[in-house]
Amino acid sequence: MGFVFRLEDYPRYVERVGRATYIDVTRRTDPARIERVWANLYAVVRAYGAPWIVQVWTKDAAGVLARGGSVLRCLRRVGTTLAAQVTVTGLGGTRWEPRVPDVPFAGLAALIDLMGGPQHIKWRYDPVIPTVHEMDRFRRLVRQAAALGLTQCVINFLAPPGRYRRVDARLAAPGALPGWSEGMPGYDDAWRAETAATLVEACADHGLEVACCAETADLSDQVPGLQPAACGDHDWFVALSGRDPGRAPTTGSRASCGCAAYFDVGLYGQRRRCHGCLYCYAG
Repeated sequence: MGFVFRLEDYPRYVERVGRATYIDVTRRTDPARIERVWANLYAVVRAYGAPWIVQVWTKDAAGVLARGGSVLRCLRRVGTTLAAQVTVTGLGGTRWEPRVPDVPFAGLAALIDLMGGPQHIKWRYDPVIPTVHEMDRFRRLVRQAAALGLTQCVINFLAPPGRYRRVDARLAAPGALPGWSEGMPGYDDAWRAETAATLVEACADHGLEVACCAETADLSDQVPGLQPAACGDHDWFVALSGRDPGRAPTTGSRASCGCAAYFDVGLYGQRRRCHGCLYCYAG
């Protein structure tokens, strides 16, 4: 609800969703880096009780455990179902993700244990960057994900030129993404579909299903085996929790978004304090 966390907005959210209370921590910045989001989550729980679902979004599982592990353990003890979207691209420590851990999936085994098992985790390969994406690197990540017991991968492609002005400025800088300022020739629907097909094939070899996020949801009609993603997946939450409080009506956060109605405890504008990712649009 809205783009700025306000505790006073939560009762209105509950009026809309009933018992299907689902809190994101957070789509707006990484809770592994920004302490304030945990204080916001604690404020909601203290004032209004534990929600049905808490879903964590992070590129640093170990950082989440260090900053928010105690809160998450308390929530699980009182009956909240935990889930996580964990982004791993293999670019940690590079200019693309300078403050992301350079060891892929670092700390994830412990986060899996806290959450309740690998079925509570979705691995995000996001974004797929033209000329930077490498299949050999992706295949290594797939093997690591499978070894951890993960079975779900969500992909998303870098937003095309013209979508986010600040991102365009960073990507057009010398040494970043040659050709971006000219519209990135060759970065088109055909390339995305072809690339998505190779990702699906690589994941299938290790038992992972692949879904594509909202911006590229149309690819699911073109690529066999590729599903449309609902990152806030009501059906997944029902399966994890063993109960269905009913699906609240929502328009989603973007076109083609299949997410359940959520309440986000994060805040935008934290890129410099967060991982500093070159492609970040939330900063």
